[in-house]
Amino acid sequence: MGNARARPVDRRRSSPRPTRPPLFGTDDRALSAQPVVINTTDKKTWDGMIYRPQHPTGGRRRVAVLVVHGSVGNYVSGLPRRLSFGIASAGFTVLAINTRMANYGVFFGGGLLHRTPLDLDASMALLGRLGFRQVVLLGFSMGATIATHYQALRRPQHVVGLATVAHPASLPGATRRRWQQFNSWPTYEDVALRARVALRPDPERSANDRIVVVRRASGPSDRPRDAEIWTLKTFWFARGPEAYHAVSRLRVGQVTVPMAIIQAGADELVPSTEGPELAAIAERGGCPSVWLEEIDGANHVFGGYEEPVADSLVAWIDRLRKSL
Repeated sequence: MGNARARPVDRRRSSPRPTRPPLFGTDDRALSAQPVVINTTDKKTWDGMIYRPQHPTGGRRRVAVLVVHGSVGNYVSGLPRRLSFGIASAGFTVLAINTRMANYGVFFGGGLLHRTPLDLDASMALLGRLGFRQVVLLGFSMGATIATHYQALRRPQHVVGLATVAHPASLPGATRRRWQQFNSWPTYEDVALRARVALRPDPERSANDRIVVVRRASGPSDRPRDAEIWTLKTFWFARGPEAYHAVSRLRVGQVTVPMAIIQAGADELVPSTEGPELAAIAERGGCPSVWLEEIDGANHVFGGYEEPVADSLVAWIDRLRKSL
């Protein structure tokens, strides 16, 4: 698409009513689902799922959507799964993937966020082998950070659009803010210093990694549900003060394809200012077009609002493909 002169940000605020919870085994009955294995160039192996409508028709059949999960998530749970159902039911092929950040990667040292472009490279190669030449990247929460960094870094030929949902402007900033809010122990600064000292001089190759439990990291109590578990490496590369690849406000100005940003109106993790901030940076950077929507009443995981998000994404992808 190139860095053509951008149009002003197209903003929308919607107030849909909450819908019923997902009925797995029912909502996906009209789809075919195929498990796949994704092999990366650094010899990692991840799982994924391809969802296809049983009877694809029209121009939608030529477009694939690559879905990237959020923090401590995976391709078969939460919003990524529900969005995969909704978008595939509309007639698009969807590849929902795990990355090295999935599940418990951050607990055991394998979840190095700066290496995730290799996971998306392998996923794009798979879609290429299936014949797709028009791919939309779709990331939720941390996955929004991953997808934005990937497009800005690689600028893959066949990526024609970037969509993000519950997009934080900075993962390190969000973590620091949350830990300060709940008076975590150890503090953000403590963990950052511990990682800096233990992992030097080469954080990625250091053999001095160790698990860190942060109490009161995501809530005010000392109960396990309010704690977070990291290793020094996974913290350093995903949430540390020098994890610049995890700061979307530094990357979104380099996005070269049309972009959609859908934010939650009642997001407890991402401030309401961050969606407009990211949209404005993308527009100033020359993004061909930026569409921003805020869904009133929705929380960070869009509980009860999954269908309106899927509907909005389908409508945006339709507008995008008609402009190609």
